[in-house]
Amino acid sequence: MKTKERHHLKENEFVTTVATVADWYRDNQGKAVAGVVAVAVVVAAVSGYFWWQHRNQEQAGALLGVAMTIYQAPVVPPSSVPGAKQAPGSYPSEKARYEAALAAFQQVADTYPSSMAGIAARYHSAETLLSLGRAKDAVQAYQTVIDRAGSSVYGAMAHLGLATAMLADGQNDQAIKALEDLSAQRDGIVPVDGVLMQLASAYQKLGKTAEARTTYKRVVDEFPDSPYVQDARQQMTLIG
Repeated sequence: MKTKERHHLKENEFVTTVATVADWYRDNQGKAVAGVVAVAVVVAAVSGYFWWQHRNQEQAGALLGVAMTIYQAPVVPPSSVPGAKQAPGSYPSEKARYEAALAAFQQVADTYPSSMAGIAARYHSAETLLSLGRAKDAVQAYQTVIDRAGSSVYGAMAHLGLATAMLADGQNDQAIKALEDLSAQRDGIVPVDGVLMQLASAYQKLGKTAEARTTYKRVVDEFPDSPYVQDARQQMTLIG
């Protein structure tokens, strides 16, 4: 077929299609308008949702940033000079700083519980609770992170934090079991050598020196390039 003839056929197909659509629109104008309106409503709803979600993420991230700033703020003991005021952005003690950071983290976590910033805030609030000696509350906070974060990095790290909090709360058997389970996850996010070091330390704390030594030896034998090797060797020497 010649190029000119093919061109005429394409023009005819286009004209026919336009005419068909125009005829359908005249016969079904009401339906067409309703369809366009429906589509417009859906598009507006979807666009509004994504705008709202993006706005929430930005707000949550900003609040998390404020909380982290408090958590990392310097500790400046009160001056003995009469009338002296606390330096802006500092706290008179670690406890005061942790209390302020905890309130900020919990605000983010409670306001935006399902966002990544909210989950991160919940994780850091669990860490802060543990630093304040509130182990039982830390256990609950870490468990909430695990339930909501799934397989994300915060979910994985929360398992390790949960074991630490359990030890601090006297839930020794549960903590050991949690650490043993984590140490068996070779393809997990949490480094196994770090888990083994924590497990060995837990054994030591509970007076299980044989288990502790065996676990430290695993770090040395199975992870020769680990940054924990030197510490593991030192602990093995101390255990004897």
